[in-house]
Amino acid sequence: MILTVAGDVDLAVHAAFQAALDEQWQGAENLVIDCSEITFLDSMGLRVLVQALQTATTNNHTFALAAPSAPVLRVLELAGVQSLFPVVDSIPDDGDDSDGER
Repeated sequence: MILTVAGDVDLAVHAAFQAALDEQWQGAENLVIDCSEITFLDSMGLRVLVQALQTATTNNHTFALAAPSAPVLRVLELAGVQSLFPVVDSIPDDGDDSDGER
């Protein structure tokens, strides 16, 4: 499954982002978050990403960030967690046009 996230990912939208991730995990064994259009990421957005990674690890699912934007990479680097997140350079084509978007 691919979840596309765009714009600011901050305190104002973190609950909706978490809900979208929770929904995507239902019945899925892999999840890629398209981060190419994220323009801002704060600690609450980072928290959601860390929780998604923990969910994947706990359930032996695969998880990756696709094409993370400069703001995403910067926050991951500043938090010292960049090496924990699998990253793919491009958004994979999963053949499903029903991607979630926030």
